[in-house]
Amino acid sequence: MTLAEFTLAFPSESSYVEWKQGVSSDRIQKAIVAFSNADGGVLMIGVDDRGRPTGTGRPLDADLEKRLWAIVNHVESPGSIELHELTVEGVAITVVSVERRLEGVAQTSDGTALIRMGKQNLPLTGAALVELMSQRVQDSFDSGLSRWSLAEADPDLLEQLCRALEIGSSMSEQDLADALEERGMVVHRGGKAMLTKAGALFLVSGAPAEFGKCFVEVFRFREDGAEHDRRVVFDGTPAQQVDAATAWIDNELGFDLIVVGRKRHELRRLPVRALREVIANAVAHRDYQLSGSAVEVRVSPREVAVISPGGFVAPVTSKNLRNAHAARNRRVIQALRAFGLAEDAGRGIGVVLEEMAQDLRAEPSFAEQPQGHITVRLPVESPVSPEERAWARELEERAELLPGDRRVLIEAARGAELANSDVRALLSVDSGEARQSLQRLRDAGLLEQEGRRRGARYRIVAGLGRPAWVGLDRAGQRSAVLDMAGRGPITNAMVRQELGLPRQGAVHLLRGLVADGVLEMRGSKRGSHYVLTEPA
Repeated sequence: MTLAEFTLAFPSESSYVEWKQGVSSDRIQKAIVAFSNADGGVLMIGVDDRGRPTGTGRPLDADLEKRLWAIVNHVESPGSIELHELTVEGVAITVVSVERRLEGVAQTSDGTALIRMGKQNLPLTGAALVELMSQRVQDSFDSGLSRWSLAEADPDLLEQLCRALEIGSSMSEQDLADALEERGMVVHRGGKAMLTKAGALFLVSGAPAEFGKCFVEVFRFREDGAEHDRRVVFDGTPAQQVDAATAWIDNELGFDLIVVGRKRHELRRLPVRALREVIANAVAHRDYQLSGSAVEVRVSPREVAVISPGGFVAPVTSKNLRNAHAARNRRVIQALRAFGLAEDAGRGIGVVLEEMAQDLRAEPSFAEQPQGHITVRLPVESPVSPEERAWARELEERAELLPGDRRVLIEAARGAELANSDVRALLSVDSGEARQSLQRLRDAGLLEQEGRRRGARYRIVAGLGRPAWVGLDRAGQRSAVLDMAGRGPITNAMVRQELGLPRQGAVHLLRGLVADGVLEMRGSKRGSHYVLTEPA
């Protein structure tokens, strides 16, 4: 290069360029560590502080190369290193090219961690060090290098991924490789475009099998069966697994067909968007290094349980997952988002909770198991019946109802007279939120208020009525159960079938009758049944 060309290409030190005049072990180590912990960069040996080649770096001969590698070998966990010689108007410069470290955190030989920021190599301490370590642990699998090159990618899978990532199909091979590298699917090694493990998962049909049990395994359980009666495996790319498993489970659960007047309501037994998000998160955030475990889904009439290998990624825990966000395999989840199979960063858990609440389902649970797996449970059963859900949907034509409002309205339709304390207990909210819900329903003409302030009570408006198909009110339900018990022992299943109640609704009803002393529970677990209490 001419001096003018060199000055144009490297006008100053920056986040990616550092100049050194001599071969100082300490300074070279610090530069390599700082670039490794940032986005990589080049260290130019033999250039002064003004950016002028001085020749002090000497030609990159065997002795200098040996010395430099000895310095590099004293660095703990550096990024990939390459050594080059650059000549500027006859003056030799040695260039040390440093790539971003994909796993772990680089440190100097004395244990110092630094990061490149602007023109400086700054020490990493405290929260900044913890955050970087967390990121690098997350990057350990999907950013790693696979054994496949981009040339070995399946053409159809490549076309699908490019379409999802909005990469033009008419690009040159080099531009395509560069575009995929920006998205973490490709890395360049020795002049060759190699797939990362994330890239291989999406672009090589046989790759998931070589990484272990990288598939979704679905087990179907009948209500009273201790063992599953069907097992289905969904393999292929992560996108194919999420899409196919979600569709199969949704079809298996089916829907409730409710006819209200002339309208038909097909009510899915789980919100598809919530189901898809949970499966997508399990596939994306699983620990792929636990190669002997698949993502497991257990489907039963009561719930869908999704079990993902690997625990929560720091700083996420079961207690803060609504607010804290982290990804174990960032490139996998980013690709699933591009396919429209996962929500934007930070929205996934919120969407699951919102969808379940909107569908009047019980709240899902998220727990880390002792063996290092995460289990998400989506309750299929609801505290309200399908008929009540359809009725609430009909009323939304009159007013925009929040999920909690609909639950309150259904309770009122069952014949309850509601106070603020009743709504607080029903929705697990504070007094202010309970009051707002009641007042919204009152202002919409769906509830009527009697009394004021602490004495206020709310009931379904007389003109609205309670359609017969909504079911019996509480008094009617209790009377019906006692009538059944008068004819012989009854079970939860018999009550559900007779009254059209969900499992939890039947449980609450029966427990209430036991607490009142009019029914007695006998047996345990599946053998439990209820009989009328014998007179004293």
